[in-house]
Amino acid sequence: MTSGKVKSVEELLSTVRKLRRRWKLRKHEELWFRAEDAKHRKTKLRPMLFRPRTSGKMKSVKSLLEIEADLFDEFQRCATQLSDLRLSVDAENDWPWYFLMQHHGAATRLLDWSDGALVALHFAIGRKPTPIENDSMIYVLDPHWLIDHLEELPDFKIAEKDWNSYRQKHPEETSGYSADDWERAYLPRDKDELPLPKIPLLWDSPHVTRRIAAQRSRFMIFGQDYEWMAELSQKSGSHLHEITIPSSSINRMKLELRDAGMTESVIYPDLDGLGRELKQAWESRR
Repeated sequence: MTSGKVKSVEELLSTVRKLRRRWKLRKHEELWFRAEDAKHRKTKLRPMLFRPRTSGKMKSVKSLLEIEADLFDEFQRCATQLSDLRLSVDAENDWPWYFLMQHHGAATRLLDWSDGALVALHFAIGRKPTPIENDSMIYVLDPHWLIDHLEELPDFKIAEKDWNSYRQKHPEETSGYSADDWERAYLPRDKDELPLPKIPLLWDSPHVTRRIAAQRSRFMIFGQDYEWMAELSQKSGSHLHEITIPSSSINRMKLELRDAGMTESVIYPDLDGLGRELKQAWESRR
C-alpha cells in the first residue's frame, strides 16, 4: 500500500483518478472508499467488534463472536416493531437484519465502505469538532482485485468445504441452500459446527433503507482474522491506498465539501441528518 497527503477536494479526486489509471480499472468498475480517524491507527481497517477499549486488552475472538451472536438475536427480536421494513425474522432475511444492525451503530464484523469518494470524505472530516486535533484517513480499495486475490487463497476453498460438510450434517436446517451459499458461514451464529472463515468477504448489500442508498454503502464482512486487511495493506502490490488529510487542512476542505453539496442531510436523508446539519451551521456562526 502506498500513501500520500491531500489538502483539498481537488487533490483527493486527482489522486483517485491516478489510482484508476495505475490499477487499470475499466470505466464501469468502481473503487471503494473508507474513512477513519488517525487516532485509530493501531486498529486500522478493523470492524467495531474487533476494536478493544482505549485501555484494556481485546477479548478472544471466540468470546467476541458469542457476544455478536447474542446482540444479533436481540436486534432481530426488538427491531421488527421499530423498523418500517417488511422483513420477517427468519433465515431468509438474516442478511438485511445484519446490515441494518451495523448501519444503526451496533458492533458487528462488518466494515463499512462506500463507492463514493466524497461520501467517504464527509465521514472522514464532516463531524470533526473544533479545534481539530487529529488527521483523518481515507483508504481506497480496488474491490475487483481483492475478490480475485481472495479466490486464489486456500482459505477460500476451506470455507466452501466447511459449508458443504455442515450441509451434509444438517440437511433439514440447510434445505433449500446450495453449495454456492457458503457465505452464510459469515452470519452471526454458534460457530462450533460451522467455523467462521479466516478471510473477509466482500458484499454488495441491497439498499434496504434510504440511508444505505444515500451513502452508497458497500460492506466487507470480516472472518476470524481481524488483522487481515491491515496486514494486506503492508504487502507490496496490493491495490489498497492510504490517503492522509492533515488536521490543518480539514476546516478548509469542509467548506469545499459543503460547496459540492455533500452535507449531513444528504448523507443522512432524514430529520436527524437535517438537524445535525443545522447544528453544524449554528456552531460555525455562533
